[in-house]
Amino acid sequence: MKNLKKLIVAALTLTATIASAQVVIKTDAGDFKINFKGRTHFDAGIYGGDMGKNSHDNVTNVVRLNDTRFGFIATFDDKYTVKAEYKFTGSNTSFTDLWFGYKINEKSSLQLGNYWMPFGYKILGPAYRFIQNSSIDEAVDIESRKMGLSYMYNTDPLKFTFGIFSDGNVNSIKENQGYNIATKLIVRPILDETTVLHVGIAPLFTHTPRNVSFNTKSLTQGKSIALLGTTLTDDDQYNIFRGEAEAIFISGKLYVEGRYQHAQINTPGEDNAKVGGFFIQGGFLLIGEKQNYSKANGYATNLSAKNLELTARFGHVSYDQGKDWQKSENDVTVGLNYAFNKYLMTKLNWTHGQCHAADDTVNDMLDKANYNAVEARLQFVF
Repeated sequence: MKNLKKLIVAALTLTATIASAQVVIKTDAGDFKINFKGRTHFDAGIYGGDMGKNSHDNVTNVVRLNDTRFGFIATFDDKYTVKAEYKFTGSNTSFTDLWFGYKINEKSSLQLGNYWMPFGYKILGPAYRFIQNSSIDEAVDIESRKMGLSYMYNTDPLKFTFGIFSDGNVNSIKENQGYNIATKLIVRPILDETTVLHVGIAPLFTHTPRNVSFNTKSLTQGKSIALLGTTLTDDDQYNIFRGEAEAIFISGKLYVEGRYQHAQINTPGEDNAKVGGFFIQGGFLLIGEKQNYSKANGYATNLSAKNLELTARFGHVSYDQGKDWQKSENDVTVGLNYAFNKYLMTKLNWTHGQCHAADDTVNDMLDKANYNAVEARLQFVF
């Protein structure tokens, strides 16, 4: 009954978002405009493989309504922007984006509120090329959006972002939240209608009193399994140093992207925990003329209508917390993406992954595993 109620709520929400698609309210003078936004995913997955002796047979074949959201973006006086977005997935009902923006001039702006820090790949949301996050991005990236203030400078040749954020989030306020200092620089030596060369770096420093985890959840469409990871539970405060380097190349039908990420937790009295890795991915349009790129956001965006794309990704992630904890994972994903229009897209992915552990690694997580996943998504976004 409880699951039925959740499904009914999600279905009603989806009906409301579809009915509201393309709804824009604005004044005759054009000094105020509000654009309603939303998304939902219909997902299905089939999983298999040898999940290792420590698995608990908790990866199942599933069909579900996933990640349903509804919100709005309002702009007024050509300088101010407000965005609010609420999530209705499963038992989680919470704010995601909730922020205020001010445009200083055509190149500079400020942003205040709850939103993604300028680090990692999860920020792409529906523009993500694959159904699942890459292993390294799942492990190193920030757990959620953060409350903060940031400055952005954006031109064709470069984009620069600097921000200071809490280490809590808007839905869970704690007395001592810690803080993050985040910076990202993107350089674009080539940027025109058909060709893009984009190179970026993003250092991130975190000081936090919270328990910290580096986990890879490679089968997120079923019941999540932490295939790899380390969790630190001391009461001391931690300093975490993260770094990211990325490159994007787009030429007509071709899109290629590579990203390296690294994180280190300085643990009082113990070996520092380290995680690092990379992914290389690409897409080629079997139907369509050119890949899309957003200068404002600094990433490759969704396909144009009626485009069909063949995609592939190779990822690697490794963990090291001294000789007693060393693990790694490699995974390969091949997929097809098709855009019916700018609102409706389908994705089909096949993934194969292999996990490895040092012989003396502790056994409270999967030490060795080979897994396969075939997943499909119908994605509605407006």
